[in-house]
Amino acid sequence: MDFLDEIHNVRYRLAMALKVSSFKIGDFTYIETSDPNKDFVIGEEEGKVFVLPINKDCVKFSQDIKHCLGFDYYYKEQFPWKEEVKIGVLDRIIRILKVFNDYSEIKNYIINQEITQYEGKDYAMLEGDLYFSNPYEEFLDKLKDSDLEKIKKLSKAYQEVKNFLDMQVENQTSVEDIYKEIESELIKIARKYNVELDYGKSIKLYSDERISEDEEHVEEEIREPINVNSLLAKIRAKKVIERKDDFLNFLFSKEGEFNIWDEIKGKGIILDEMKDKNVTVLLTYPQELEINIGGIKRKILVPKPSILFIKKDSAYFEIAR
Repeated sequence: MDFLDEIHNVRYRLAMALKVSSFKIGDFTYIETSDPNKDFVIGEEEGKVFVLPINKDCVKFSQDIKHCLGFDYYYKEQFPWKEEVKIGVLDRIIRILKVFNDYSEIKNYIINQEITQYEGKDYAMLEGDLYFSNPYEEFLDKLKDSDLEKIKKLSKAYQEVKNFLDMQVENQTSVEDIYKEIESELIKIARKYNVELDYGKSIKLYSDERISEDEEHVEEEIREPINVNSLLAKIRAKKVIERKDDFLNFLFSKEGEFNIWDEIKGKGIILDEMKDKNVTVLLTYPQELEINIGGIKRKILVPKPSILFIKKDSAYFEIAR
């Protein structure tokens, strides 16, 4: 038996070891297992066997195995080219995020919507939860901005002083004074950019409250620490918006040939990449994507400028868009 790659070989062996029963469903073989959460689906293309994990009992509640596998159409079917359609290609899924009619639509979308996506991912990176590679981060890294540098330094100092407060050290009052001084500086910067402050870790606790103009009341109003990474991410996004023409020029300068995972070729701009997990790509004109997975070669026509989100199958980690 020839497998698409080694991971599919391992999955097949695992499926056989846990097998309770099996049955045909469309072009696939469904393997029911003794595992309480997962079953497997086996498919074959040009003699290559691939094995996909599937949530147990999904087929009992869905009439379409494709839905359970995370896509709407298999690539061999006729499918509409429209937003939110998900296309299965062996163990990869291509999701059509956005379809454009012209270049101006692309630019408007990048400024008005894609930057919001970037801001959220920037925050996740600042928190240390995830890592992304994208033109937004590259552009920000090249900026020499005094306020951004000031926030970075204040944030580090703020977090260090907060650690001392949490440890209940001696001379607590003096430490609190330092803490409030730094906090006041952060509040001033937030006001300067008309940015709403978040408090605590990743949670908006005071969505309807305002910081008092009287700095003497800061201690009363802020019962949780300022979320400094959220503040930095918001102001970084504002800096990009202020320089939107420069950012667009930088972004479009990235256009060129790509080869995602040495499997999917085309010409466009990699908007975002989470290494070995998923990629978001902008295609600025109609073209054919060339796909070569495990020696199986296919082409998919992209009839209009589009943004595609390409990910590995459901066994791999996925970050939501």
